[in-house]
Amino acid sequence: MARAPHIVAALMLAAACAGCSILDPYDIVGRAHSAAPTIPDAYVPETDVALGREGRLRAFDFVWNTIERRYHDPSYNGVDWKAVGERYRPLALAAPDDEAFWDVLDRMTGELHDSHTRVESPLDAQLRRHDQAITIGISILPVEGKLAVATVDPRADAWWAGVRPGMTVLAIDGKPAARAYGELLAHTRQASTDRARHLAAMRRLVHRAPGSKVSFTFERADGTRLEATLERRRIDRPHVEAHRLLPSGFGYVRFSQWTIGLTLRALDGLDALRSAPGIVIDLRGNPGGSVHAVNLMLERFFREPTELGRATTRNGKPISMLAGTVDIIRLHRKLRGDPNAYRGPVAILVDSGSASGSELFAGTMQATGRAKVVGQPSCGCLLGFLGYAAVPGGAELAYSEVGFVLTNGRRIEGEGVIPDVEVPLSLHDLRLFRDRTLEAAEALLDRLAQEAPGAARKDAR
Repeated sequence: MARAPHIVAALMLAAACAGCSILDPYDIVGRAHSAAPTIPDAYVPETDVALGREGRLRAFDFVWNTIERRYHDPSYNGVDWKAVGERYRPLALAAPDDEAFWDVLDRMTGELHDSHTRVESPLDAQLRRHDQAITIGISILPVEGKLAVATVDPRADAWWAGVRPGMTVLAIDGKPAARAYGELLAHTRQASTDRARHLAAMRRLVHRAPGSKVSFTFERADGTRLEATLERRRIDRPHVEAHRLLPSGFGYVRFSQWTIGLTLRALDGLDALRSAPGIVIDLRGNPGGSVHAVNLMLERFFREPTELGRATTRNGKPISMLAGTVDIIRLHRKLRGDPNAYRGPVAILVDSGSASGSELFAGTMQATGRAKVVGQPSCGCLLGFLGYAAVPGGAELAYSEVGFVLTNGRRIEGEGVIPDVEVPLSLHDLRLFRDRTLEAAEALLDRLAQEAPGAARKDAR
């Protein structure tokens, strides 16, 4: 889960004390005000060594020591963190260029099998700060034992080259797909789950210098082949919210990230759909965001005070600042209840791209019995961090400081949210542009609405 948004009043009070370990023991303010690396729009990874040996040592020690002191699990997920550091230090110093150096540091953090704990290179940090990404216009997922095109951006060159969902990948840059994919995985950092590691491998394939290209051989359903060379492009990542009343009569809400602003738009959408007999909340591909945004959404579904589970920290205490007077993350998660909360049945759609905040919301709604989950198992990436720390040399470090346990005792990290109704992806459905997951959710809501005592398909307010 990405960092929790800071409480404005707390920031104003603590800004002058950013370096004070008593008032701001987690360096929340210090991280929020760390200098952003400056990378030109036409950034190309360096080919020489700019950091130098001393610069690399400072960066390496900062990353290793910060995790050693502050990681949420003092057992480091069962990993010998000292031995990891001894193994990776010579690899980092021997890296052929700075981009490779940052990659080694990121792979070192990956030894924790934690997708949230990571090192972002100066380029990665710049892209994130500007809500940008590097893309080739398609997403690729394992489907029926093959690498398959799952989505194609109709604005991208891939679409105009003839690439369509449901095509399978036969070759990447001239190498058989299985071999190319195996090499990608071999050089990709470990992650919370195999699903998360696949996504990281695909980012590794795409995340190269803008303007560079990668070639593919695709196979269509009829066995014919398509050769396409796709350029890596730097694009803005849109923050999207959409809501509507489906032809079935159920409400539908989808949003792309758990930011406060976007979640407030989604809540407005929920208000507009309050008379629907059931609601679908589509979190497929939503990578998460703020725990406070998740709590805002949860409040709209519980009329009575409700226990939601608990948070865990390294020292067993809440995450707080100002000498413990302001809690940023409380250990006991609970809602007061809202008499006006929506009371109709809810179906939540998830897939392997549903991560972090999306998993906290879906898992909490499922564990409390307030919603059913439909789709494919989620990422399995649910830990919390409080902000990026500036690494000497221009990179940034995220490190997990909070764990989450649901009311049923489950931890989503490393497992994922397992749907109540699992709907596997199929090549056939991808080729037909058929959304079988949404169909299954509507069928489920129809049954639940009919079963509701005296409320069959009536106003759910």
